[in-house]
Amino acid sequence: MKIAVKDACVLIDLINGGLIGAWFKLGIETWTTDLVIRQVRKESQWPVVEALQATGVIKVKSFDDAELKKVRDFQYAASLGIEDQSVLFLANELKAVLLTSDKKLRAQASAAKVRVMGILGILDELLAQSIITQQSAVEKLQAMMEQGAFLPSGECQKRLELWLRSQ
Repeated sequence: MKIAVKDACVLIDLINGGLIGAWFKLGIETWTTDLVIRQVRKESQWPVVEALQATGVIKVKSFDDAELKKVRDFQYAASLGIEDQSVLFLANELKAVLLTSDKKLRAQASAAKVRVMGILGILDELLAQSIITQQSAVEKLQAMMEQGAFLPSGECQKRLELWLRSQ
């Protein structure tokens, strides 16, 4: 994975879980879209996202009217909201991994043959690269769950049990 495109949920969850800095230690070129940025501006995590955008750590693709038409016409994105359409379109264009926890977006991305990874996959990668410890993964996942992240509870429980047993 060299390039990743993030949706709003993943940005928010990584910030809420205290993992945004750890993510960037992976050295993955990270993108989102102006439509996602507009969506995140309404959230309490905006100051962090704004700083990451201002320093160029997160690259932002802005769409003009002609490009927005292409986004809306992208065959796999028709049933999604415009923000989700934009990240799926961009991930497809960049041949990037799409980072999302949204079930509907994940399904559409899979249909479009776009590789998808969610928060649990990100945690697995951070552990595999020794960027965080298993204890930290437990704490961060619990923090995200407590703050209402839309994560598969069964899979979360399996990960928590595995990481707690392995310590």
